[in-house]
Amino acid sequence: MRTPFFLFAICACLAAHAGAQDVYKCVQDGQTSYSATPCTGGQLQILEVPSPPPAVDKGAATRQERVASQMEAARKKREKREDQARERAAKQLEARHKHCAQLRLAQKWAAQDAVGAGDKSRDAAQLKARRAGERLAVECLN
Repeated sequence: MRTPFFLFAICACLAAHAGAQDVYKCVQDGQTSYSATPCTGGQLQILEVPSPPPAVDKGAATRQERVASQMEAARKKREKREDQARERAAKQLEARHKHCAQLRLAQKWAAQDAVGAGDKSRDAAQLKARRAGERLAVECLN
């Protein structure tokens, strides 16, 4: 696995180095020759080799758009799940507050019944009030 990468790196370096060299045009006795070294006699003209145009990856923009749309869809899906979770939590909190309010009211009524109870039913009414208070304390800690 490392060998192909290593060979690719060497070839890339050599190709970059080869593109940066000058080309010499020599005209000698009416004949034209091109070389990487300057000619010894005759007319010398240095030619600059234009760099190759950058490789245009036409699929890159399409891939980027596709990835962006996938990320956007994932973000919207995550936000939708988070919104649903917040709504569920709000409903559960509202139901808990309602339940605790009902328990407070039941405890209040049981305490009022215990205060107004006669001698025979006073013990039962006090027990009922105490149990309503305990239930309220256990289910609604505040």
